[in-house]
Amino acid sequence: MDRNGYNLAPNRRAFADRSHPRRIAPAPQTLRRIAFVVHKFPPESLGGTELYCWSLARTLAQAGHEIHIFYPTPQLLPGEEKVEREGVHLWRVPLPDSRLYENPVSQYWHTFRDLSMEAAFQRFLAEVDPQLVHFQHVQGVSARLIELAAPRTHIVTLHDYWFFCANSQLIRPDHRPCDGPSAGCRNCVDCATERADLQWMKSLRPLVALPFAYRNHYLRKLADEVDLFIAPSDFLRDQYIRHGFPADRIVVIENGLDESKLTLSALPPLPEPSARPHFGFLGSLAWQKGVHILIEAFNQVDEDASLTIYGSERLFPDYVAQLKALARHPHIRFAGLLPPQQVGAALRQMDCLVVPSLWYENSPLVIQEAYGVGVPVVASRLGAMPEKVQDGRAGRLFEAGNVADLTGVLRDLVAHPHALAQMAEQIVPAPGMAEHADHLLSIYEGLIEGRK
Repeated sequence: MDRNGYNLAPNRRAFADRSHPRRIAPAPQTLRRIAFVVHKFPPESLGGTELYCWSLARTLAQAGHEIHIFYPTPQLLPGEEKVEREGVHLWRVPLPDSRLYENPVSQYWHTFRDLSMEAAFQRFLAEVDPQLVHFQHVQGVSARLIELAAPRTHIVTLHDYWFFCANSQLIRPDHRPCDGPSAGCRNCVDCATERADLQWMKSLRPLVALPFAYRNHYLRKLADEVDLFIAPSDFLRDQYIRHGFPADRIVVIENGLDESKLTLSALPPLPEPSARPHFGFLGSLAWQKGVHILIEAFNQVDEDASLTIYGSERLFPDYVAQLKALARHPHIRFAGLLPPQQVGAALRQMDCLVVPSLWYENSPLVIQEAYGVGVPVVASRLGAMPEKVQDGRAGRLFEAGNVADLTGVLRDLVAHPHALAQMAEQIVPAPGMAEHADHLLSIYEGLIEGRK
């Protein structure tokens, strides 16, 4: 901390204690072959679900388990279907180019059913013969894979709201959070036709609603086949129970944190912030992430502070252009997409991370990572984030979408920078991936023994 009280070097105590992550116990004889199913995978896709799946798979493989991952991927050349990476066996299914040019009906169908994926999965099961299948996500793969795995022990991690919300995020096109499907799924029709620019179909709402009702009924019925659901937050679990999923088979387990990447240094070194305290955003530059709310609020903060925004500018270029036009504070910097290996270095430069999301976040990986390096978090009071950020302890909360409320929080932290240091001292990091993997192994073994 400098003489003005700025948290130039955030608390590293909790992080330092984990700088040498413990290894999980060697694989027991009762459990050897584990299969994961996921909708996308690194390096082609770097979302939170994909990164979590890859980290967990590597950790289990290092402990001696035989880990196989089934997932679709585009532009796959012949002979590249099966590869091994860091001891993990990848079974990659070619995603046809025709998917890019599908009509809306086929596109909708393929979000939860795909005959070619189902056939490939049957071959996968026959060849690998896993003792347990852990589904991370099946959107765009096929939900029927859950049914095909039913003779074996299988569990599902709920990373979002996809099993009862077709867009998976419970947010309306008008940017308001959604309570879920209405009777007959008529509100789902409004949402889907608005997103696909097919508003004329609203006149056929009762008819168009039938596929949505079928989808949700089908996915809910599949839930009866699942041995166990895992939810990373109480909020997510409560949402699923409210929509009819079995409360007695949904357990809350926080995702594990891959601590190894937090220790890496950025090469070349990242630019130093232009002013302190240094706030940061790290994530998708999409409107549901609320970056425009953050910029509007930061425009009203004194010049003795800076904000760095990390995120790809290619996915939603129109929104990024709006953000840049909105930014008037002299110390707002757009730093582009941050490679995963530089996340730790970027967070260590920050005095505070801001997560201004406008949708029901479940368990943002970036909050775990910030806490992993001792950086407090300011987040919107929405979804599961009040579970992750205790207001006034390891961070601050504000009303989602309320520029004035966020402005007040940021001004308060700039005026009282010692508060950032105090919050950093109270951070409790998420469990490391080795600890998390140990927990999952005990669950796996219990379910397998229960089936016997």
